[in-house]
Amino acid sequence: MPNEPAPRPLILDLAALGRPPDEGDVHVYRVDLSAGPEGDAFREMAEWTLLTPEERGRAERLVRARDGRRFVRCRGALRTILGALLGRPPVLVAFRAGPGGKPVLRPDDEAGPPLQFNVSHSGELALIAVSRSRELGVDVEETRPIEQAGRIVESYFTASEVAEFLRFAEEDRAAAFIRGWTRKEAVVKAQGVGLAGLATEFETLFGPATPGEAFRPCSPLAEVKGWRLWEASPRPGYVAALAVAGG
Repeated sequence: MPNEPAPRPLILDLAALGRPPDEGDVHVYRVDLSAGPEGDAFREMAEWTLLTPEERGRAERLVRARDGRRFVRCRGALRTILGALLGRPPVLVAFRAGPGGKPVLRPDDEAGPPLQFNVSHSGELALIAVSRSRELGVDVEETRPIEQAGRIVESYFTASEVAEFLRFAEEDRAAAFIRGWTRKEAVVKAQGVGLAGLATEFETLFGPATPGEAFRPCSPLAEVKGWRLWEASPRPGYVAALAVAGG
């Protein structure tokens, strides 16, 4: 790992940074995307220097400067984390599009221990999940009312899941929806497909209550189509789900 300090964003889980996960383990890093002294002036952020021209162009095409700042923080954190685990400068970490457009490391960046990773962000928080060899998908959502939650459930969830959703009291449906949505997203992201393609072909259900801070197996279904499902509340006001290839 280079001697220069890793730039902000705040990577909140530093204990394992610097060594790849052991076989069978998954490391999940929480990244604070909130504004620093630069505000939303993302071109002035330290992470800006780590990005490729293509990544900088992507940030500049975003309509809101706030979204550009979040993207730059998240991509800078991803490069910093993978660079540390691979033992190379963040700027030399290279990506390519895998199945369904899912980002993966280029083969020339896998000379060391192979790494699988997945990224999700919502509001001012991002999660970066890394495994030595297991395919995985992660999703995080800020808890908030979703105006069309009922319609979305009818469109992307199974008939049994729709029935379960309608059994929740009206005041509990917003939180239940976020739990179910993150579970679905984690599974389809692990597979590298869109939500519309396969979401109605499997059930994750919604779970009875908001999860705790640490990742725990989802309830009542901890395995779906060969994917082990975990969930957590990585920060107050957020819910996350993690899908890991079973075994």
